Amino acid sequence: MERVGAVAVLVLAHPPVNALSGAVREALAEGLAAAEADGSVTAIVIRGEGKGFSAGADIGEFGQGSKALDLGTLCRRIEDCSKPVIAALHGVALGGGLELALAAHYRIANAAARLGLPEVTLGLLPGAGGTQRLPRLVGAEVALRMMLGGAPIGAAEALDIGLIDRVVDGGLTEAALALAAEGLAVRRSGQATAGLRDLAGYQAAVVAARMAQVGNHLPAAGKIVDCVQAAALLPLAQGLAAERMAFADLVGTPQATALRYAFFAERRAATPPPGVPVKGLPALASLGIWGADDAAADLAFQALSAGMPVVLATPDHPALVQALERIATRQEQALVAGLISEDQRDTDWARLTSSLLPDPMLDVGLVLCTPGSEELPLPVQAVIGAAQAAGSRAVGVTVPMAGGLAELSIGPGAALDAAAQVMALARRLGWRVVFAGPGGPVELHLRQALALAEAALIAGGVPADLVAAALAAYGMGGAGSFLPLMPAGGDAVVTACLAALAAEGARMIADSRARRPVDIDAVALLSGLMPRWEGGPMYQADQRGLLVLRADLRTRAEPVFQPAQLIDDLIAEGLRFASLNGK
Repeated sequence: MERVGAVAVLVLAHPPVNALSGAVREALAEGLAAAEADGSVTAIVIRGEGKGFSAGADIGEFGQGSKALDLGTLCRRIEDCSKPVIAALHGVALGGGLELALAAHYRIANAAARLGLPEVTLGLLPGAGGTQRLPRLVGAEVALRMMLGGAPIGAAEALDIGLIDRVVDGGLTEAALALAAEGLAVRRSGQATAGLRDLAGYQAAVVAARMAQVGNHLPAAGKIVDCVQAAALLPLAQGLAAERMAFADLVGTPQATALRYAFFAERRAATPPPGVPVKGLPALASLGIWGADDAAADLAFQALSAGMPVVLATPDHPALVQALERIATRQEQALVAGLISEDQRDTDWARLTSSLLPDPMLDVGLVLCTPGSEELPLPVQAVIGAAQAAGSRAVGVTVPMAGGLAELSIGPGAALDAAAQVMALARRLGWRVVFAGPGGPVELHLRQALALAEAALIAGGVPADLVAAALAAYGMGGAGSFLPLMPAGGDAVVTACLAALAAEGARMIADSRARRPVDIDAVALLSGLMPRWEGGPMYQADQRGLLVLRADLRTRAEPVFQPAQLIDDLIAEGLRFASLNGK
């Protein structure tokens, strides 16, 4: 706790995102109690250290039965405090971080702050009072939009809807202290009525939201609607109790459990192998591409769209012309779609240099080549196409069509600074990165295994329309959470396809095409091959049990279902696929 005159300042300092772990909650409660007991303190400010206020609760604690003070109780203590509490928000205030701010009596934010309640993306609902305090402040329509969509809003919108009280351009802490000096009265969000003034409109928004959730595969959405309705019907204490019960019902569901796994899987898969720099990545200013296939053209288009000068060079004149035409076509498509203006198109094109010689690439920040073009008489840091990264001198990178998932693989002799530059490129272009092994990409092998499994089922007498309907109902292929009903016999189709994916995943781990099961799962989720609430093929295999998986695979004759030796080895040692994720 810090003191600035008569104001106590409580600082959230738990890098990197000020997650509200048990220790943080306990410390904040102690600081709050001390400030309230100190007769010389007239107001309390809660602010965050670092880049943001708080990204929310510590997800790793969900479902673990932590004995520390729970966030809901802490928020109630903040709201019940006899002295005015001001939350000073910068960066992000998400999930539990925003719920903590909602419990404060006043909220002030800098102009760049982002506020949101994204718990639905984890199969959950705000469990620390968010479903009760937010609609009391802003009404049902806005509260439901924020909680069902999960996307954050900016400070200006938050001010406009009554979520925060002031927005400042700079000097947030100073502004919060000045606000505290105004002699504020305690004002509790749980007693707010602004959002309840139009009860007919409130109820209409609830009914509309409930109707819109018909067919939603995730139970959290319906529970959120229930809790928002309760905010208008019940006293705060009873509404909070209903929220706690709903959260407890959701936290152990298969969907929420898998979504938490997915959250960590995607982050672990993006962690590079030991030795590759992850901090202080270079600011990549320009890009050189030697070779001119479709992937090279797509990469050039993305880099140009990101404002980077690009040199596209190849001794193959017809291939160069074709690549330039592909870039121009993609620019015209973006123009027609309203994504860019004519001036932006022309400016982007002006940053492109084409050549039949490698000389213009002497001064670029990063040089990549296409497969078969490695004879370039310049240092090549990466090869476009992870399958070509089996060599020792380069990093392999798959190029997403329009941003999205990129798989990076590092050859055993590749320079680590080259890997860092490729990571900088990925960051500049907004790619989601997964590190794979040589011989990939993992996504391609998974999709091939799925296609072979579908063909085997159809060849075995399963109607093609049943196969398609079953996979659509499961969400295979990345559909949203609103799914059709599973057709009769569809579960057997899904089981067979998941078995084929797990078998191929085991083979990829065995021959080092993939590093770990968690990386395979991340690829399956980020590529849209499987829905996030299923966790991925290796996760599902562990849920099913490897003994059951092996027995199932052995009943099927097609090569795609051939169980890898790795499965036998894990069973013999009493292990699961997850046991390999520590490597």
